[in-house]
Amino acid sequence: MTVNVEARATELAHMLLKVSDVSRSERFYVDLLGFKIRPAKPLADGRPFVPFEQGIALTTGGSKNSPQIDHIAFKAKNVAAIAARLKAAGVKFDRDLHDGIYGLTIYVFDPDGNMIELYEEGAKMSSEKSATSPA
Repeated sequence: MTVNVEARATELAHMLLKVSDVSRSERFYVDLLGFKIRPAKPLADGRPFVPFEQGIALTTGGSKNSPQIDHIAFKAKNVAAIAARLKAAGVKFDRDLHDGIYGLTIYVFDPDGNMIELYEEGAKMSSEKSATSPA
């Protein structure tokens, strides 16, 4: 099949993430991950809505399980400092700081159990940390 390269998806515009508690999730994304809220039009159905510059928005209606999404990945600055901040806040990690395929990477869970990947492109663990830290 030939694909017309002019007719294609070009980039992520947004992802509307259903969460069980919008305020709690807003604090996680803003206070712990450094997201910035952006202005937006309200949802047509009137649900609470918190949009972020990083491409996702929060709304109500989420369950404890989110079977439609494996994980959401974000490029980040200073992943090691983010990891330390998340650990201090008691956030659950799936995978601690490690050399991922895109750079220095962590996987954590948001308050609703959605897996979030944060990676710093091109960054690597120091050889000393690699030798003492589990992957």
